[in-house]
Amino acid sequence: MAWDGWQAGAPDVIDKLKTQVFGFDTFWVTSVDNYGHDGAVFKGNVRGRDPAVSYQKMRDRLQTAFNGAYELFLLEDKEEKPTVVVMPQGRGLDTQISRFTEIWLAALFALATGVTTFNSAGVPLLEFFIAPFSTIVTQQDFVDALPGVLAFFFALGSHDFGHYQAAKRQGLELYLPFYIPAGFGLLGSFGSITRVRNFVPNREALLDLAVSGPLLGTAVSGSMLLLGFLLTAAGLTNIGVDTPAFADSTLVALLAGVFVGPDGLSQPVTEVNFLVLAGWAGLIANALQLIPAGELDGAKMVLGCWGRRAGSAVSVFTTGALGFSAITGNALSFYWVLLVLFLQRGPITPCFEELSAPKNESNRKAALALLVFSLVVLVPFPIEVAYAILQLQQPGFIVPQSFPTDLLGP
Repeated sequence: MAWDGWQAGAPDVIDKLKTQVFGFDTFWVTSVDNYGHDGAVFKGNVRGRDPAVSYQKMRDRLQTAFNGAYELFLLEDKEEKPTVVVMPQGRGLDTQISRFTEIWLAALFALATGVTTFNSAGVPLLEFFIAPFSTIVTQQDFVDALPGVLAFFFALGSHDFGHYQAAKRQGLELYLPFYIPAGFGLLGSFGSITRVRNFVPNREALLDLAVSGPLLGTAVSGSMLLLGFLLTAAGLTNIGVDTPAFADSTLVALLAGVFVGPDGLSQPVTEVNFLVLAGWAGLIANALQLIPAGELDGAKMVLGCWGRRAGSAVSVFTTGALGFSAITGNALSFYWVLLVLFLQRGPITPCFEELSAPKNESNRKAALALLVFSLVVLVPFPIEVAYAILQLQQPGFIVPQSFPTDLLGP
């Protein structure tokens, strides 16, 4: 075969890889092919019971033979057969940006997110930018909105802090988070995009990185929501919510029924503590990141738990489901699927070694729990169930008297 794209003297490099890196105790090569313009793909069989051990042997031998000039990846092809990819050091990370660009982009996204978050908290900043002479914004507006804005940013920051802690454990470096502005109802931000500067070593590390952010972010946001409902039950309220809006989330609807009760939910508007909205918004932002599509945390969890082929299949299905939801009128799904397609569509950057399944059962269980919990947060309270409860319970319990039951028909 002709090696015209990898490097000058490529046949010598291939022979050296076959004799000094691969072998009967690591990887038995059956065929070789080009990988892009400067890499090579080796098909064959992994030798040894543990692919991680075989990979480490090959990596050590590669370092000795070529003094760090090449990187080696042990992956699965589309047919789930072992494949080794070798490419020059430093290739494959196409998203690298300079430190200066990283800082100003992160600052710009954070500023835009601050604007949309204050706007969601009741300060009409977007209206002011559109019609500055007819829109009044006062200092008191910012003072009133500030506690909720700070609480929401604390929820967002806890998500990213979880990622950074996991990256530190795994020896990885992350770019600064790019917060994505939103402005839908109580949601001031969709969360952040956080890129990895270097290659992730294996699925174990990828799963740890993907789980840690949403786990901490969800715990903080959930605690905030629960505390807000407790303060609401104690009479410490300072913001009104359209009562039927609680049905937008199964979790929030159930908590409202328990903590607010019949009297509080019997009116068109329910007074709550600001932490309810901050925690709710934080849970939505974390739950959106848990959707298993593109390069979102949820997709990385699926890849980490079950491999790339399963991850790709789930991602395609989920993206299709989001698209269907968008065309049927769900505005949040519409904007989220656009974000996934243009900013997070993937594929997820390969790990150095992807054949070994994660051994940390805690992370696997946490991933499954988070994926299920995200549905409880994002899926509306079933209207049929709500109507049944309305018939069985006293008026106002979970479903307020103002609930639009006329939509259900006779």
